[in-house]
Amino acid sequence: MPTPRSTSAPLADKPLPAPPALAVRAVLALRRTLLRAADACVPPAVAVLERSFGGAVSHVIGELARLKVADLVAEQPLTAAEIAAKTGTNADAMMRTLRAAASIGFFERDAQGRFKNTRLSSALRSGDRDSVRAFAEYFGSRSNMMAWTAFPETLRTGKNGFELVHGKTVWEWFDEHPHERETFAHAMMTLTLFDAPGIAATYPFGEVKRLCDVGGGRGTLLSEILVRHPHLHAVLCDAPGVLDSARVLLGQRGVASRVELVPGSFFDHVPKGCDAYLMKNVLHDWDDERCIKILKNCRAAMEPGQKLLLVEQIIEETSDDPGTFSDLQMMMVCCEGRERSRGDFARLLAASGFQSGRVLDAPTLVAIIEGIAA
Repeated sequence: MPTPRSTSAPLADKPLPAPPALAVRAVLALRRTLLRAADACVPPAVAVLERSFGGAVSHVIGELARLKVADLVAEQPLTAAEIAAKTGTNADAMMRTLRAAASIGFFERDAQGRFKNTRLSSALRSGDRDSVRAFAEYFGSRSNMMAWTAFPETLRTGKNGFELVHGKTVWEWFDEHPHERETFAHAMMTLTLFDAPGIAATYPFGEVKRLCDVGGGRGTLLSEILVRHPHLHAVLCDAPGVLDSARVLLGQRGVASRVELVPGSFFDHVPKGCDAYLMKNVLHDWDDERCIKILKNCRAAMEPGQKLLLVEQIIEETSDDPGTFSDLQMMMVCCEGRERSRGDFARLLAASGFQSGRVLDAPTLVAIIEGIAA
């Protein structure tokens, strides 16, 4: 794996701020209400036409993110021609792209025809902890967008669009395209940065002495838990190249001495010797059969009564929050993955040797679903 690109500011050895759960959920609910109210102000055809440009919006934001336009205009406002010269693009095409982006709140044009950042485009800047540049770049990538062209076939068959279009799984694709794998890794790190403080503050980790983060990537979540809970020691289990990158982040956060790095795959085995096991956003990548295999490998490493903590979105059949589109992304790109309901998680746990325990809502859109080794 290549050396990680710096897409976010280094994390300090202090806890990240955790937003209050009720406030976050109330704000998100208010936003949905206001968006629906805005739609009610225009004829329904206008709202539908606007939504139909969603694919174009993803392309525009993703490419401007890849070209780091928000970084360029953060230094000083620039004309479209100046931006095109710095990015190796066509001046007319760049002007038209920026004009469209400005129409939806990304960048604004001053009286001299120069573009500068808005509140939204500032979130595409590199080097900021709250940047979503990597996520926008990944989502607008050619391989991801091409997968969505197979949506009619996925709707007909249930087979994921990525394999239909590319002839291989997204994970095999990443192995052959390390730059995209790196972008994806940073995108997932971005999402975890949003979730980590709330997860670390919500679950009673005081009950745990030694925690294993299974498939924990570069340790973004694990490092936050360790910073907040100094009594804890941990194991981080992931692919060898990922663990090489994790050493940097764990060192930045001052917790490297409390973490054992164990290379491995949750499809093969999970390290023994911990009293709790953690997996964040792992199961939603896979179908039920492969989820049960992963869970059984976790159970084989555990003693009766020990806890498995699944951090996932809970999407019920009647849900109407943004997680429903995350579910479609899992359907289209991952290996028949899906977001699941409480009942789904209870069923998977029972099939893998676990009893269902507590379900704790974190401040963001994820929950902590507890399984107890039977």
